[in-house]
Amino acid sequence: MQRIGFFLGVMAATALAPHIAAAVGWDEIVAAANGEGEVDVHGGPGKLFGQALTEGFRRAYPQIKINFSGLSGRDAIPKILREREAGLYTVDVYIGGTFSTLQSLKPAGAFAPLRPALVLPAVLDDKAWYGGLDGEWMDKEKSYVLGFEAEVTPTLMINRDFVAPAELETYQDLLKPQIAGKIVWDDPRLPGQGAAAGTRLYLNFGADYLKRLFAEQSIVYIANPRQNAEWVVRGRYPIGIGTSAQELKPFTDQGLGKAIVPFDAPLAHPTIAPGYGTVSLMDRAPHPNAAKVYINWLLSPEGQTAWGETGNNSRRLDVPHAAPEIFPKPGVTYIPEQNEENIAAREAAVDLARRFIRAQP
Repeated sequence: MQRIGFFLGVMAATALAPHIAAAVGWDEIVAAANGEGEVDVHGGPGKLFGQALTEGFRRAYPQIKINFSGLSGRDAIPKILREREAGLYTVDVYIGGTFSTLQSLKPAGAFAPLRPALVLPAVLDDKAWYGGLDGEWMDKEKSYVLGFEAEVTPTLMINRDFVAPAELETYQDLLKPQIAGKIVWDDPRLPGQGAAAGTRLYLNFGADYLKRLFAEQSIVYIANPRQNAEWVVRGRYPIGIGTSAQELKPFTDQGLGKAIVPFDAPLAHPTIAPGYGTVSLMDRAPHPNAAKVYINWLLSPEGQTAWGETGNNSRRLDVPHAAPEIFPKPGVTYIPEQNEENIAAREAAVDLARRFIRAQP
């Protein structure tokens, strides 16, 4: 009986060992992070991202000051690259859109492998993630840029107070003469949601469709997401391509733009995208332990619940989804439109935009 008890005790200790080791390792990381005292995080633009990516972390880890920079990638990345060329390493964690990171920061060697930084059991639990934890690596190496958001992103937002359903029912209807002059597009020549929308249209309808859209429809192109949203709300341009849901939300919270809806016409090749919801660990992070603490908090149920406050869906299955109607549907095969393999399609769509968009007055 003593030998049986001994072996049972050994088995129990062995079974618990990984959890104990993880807990001890985590405590050591947190202690080291508290000693570093701060973490530098780049995240998405706008107030919603700033709140979601900072407030919960401050409550959870009050000894770690979070320095947050909320800019679009097209503004933040050139600054980061200039600093790195000068030997300055000022960012620990990069959260943002995919193509801009894959085409600039990754080739510059700006990322460290992310998987070794993931420690908490709740983060490592495959069952908690749509597609499993490793189901949305955006880089070919499956090591540097991990998507934690999952959405079937609407290509268009339509203010139905100004555009009747019969006027715009299919994507081919965007080419109608009566639609000309009614569209604002987040500039598809630049990194951002507009370029992502162009890629989606390219993957589904091809180059000729995009050429006609750019050249014939008197579209207004703008690199100001808030202005884009405001014009859709006010009906000045009631059809928004690449219009930011985050920028629309402050208006809808005030009761404005109640008739704005995502365009739900079916696509032959539905796509899934992480939006601004990817995370990377910066190479030569100035606060490496605090970076690990932040990343594990972000990917935990608490961090992903906070992410939902931006109006975007976490890929976690154990947290509320902010927009369940655009969460991936079971049994549907989606094209991961923003992974590295689709950069060629992205570049083709951007090239068409640069060639066929006419100069605006």
